[in-house]
Amino acid sequence: APPFYKATAEFLRDTKKSGLKMRQGVFNGKRVEYFKGKSGVNGVLKEGFAKVLPKDREPVTTREDAIKVMNDLGKHGFILRVNRGDNIGGKGSARVLQPNPQQELKDDGYYMWIYEGSQLKLYLYAALLVVTVLAAVLFPLWPESLRLGVWYLSVGVLGLLGVFFGIAIVRLILYIITIVILPRGIWIFPNLFEDVGIIDSFIPFWAWDEPSAK
Repeated sequence: APPFYKATAEFLRDTKKSGLKMRQGVFNGKRVEYFKGKSGVNGVLKEGFAKVLPKDREPVTTREDAIKVMNDLGKHGFILRVNRGDNIGGKGSARVLQPNPQQELKDDGYYMWIYEGSQLKLYLYAALLVVTVLAAVLFPLWPESLRLGVWYLSVGVLGLLGVFFGIAIVRLILYIITIVILPRGIWIFPNLFEDVGIIDSFIPFWAWDEPSAK
């Protein structure tokens, strides 16, 4: 397949960039990921998709162009249109998937990934797991200085976890007290559980509890 379509598949499989909503299914007894056609088209129309385009290729700006790209992905064996069957384990579980004889892209159709992306990370994680297990098995044979270092490191990590949970408990107690005696509760380290950097998690020191948007 042309490199453009591999780059397109890699972009779409990166859900943070493409916004593609992945679902879990079972095809011929194997766990697979699939998505809705409309979600794929919207992903190709994202601004970030232009970065994977070759310099000699026109940007994708219309839904018609995006649909053509998605159809070409199917023709090159990256995706397969499927029909959804019953859940294999009750509501919310993966669905059984069957191939659809009509492979043309439809907004309300479902498309299974045949392309699984780069396997390099998987191999690296597997190698790291093997090395970790071997290191743990051979731990009694380590030099005493290394074993002592690991012990200090583990104590330090446990200490940090203890401090973190202590802060979480104290901030919850303070919040409960202030929400009873004040119009609004007070959180210390309001960003502690937010998706921010380590330093930003502790800034500001305190803040009023913000009412949820209706």
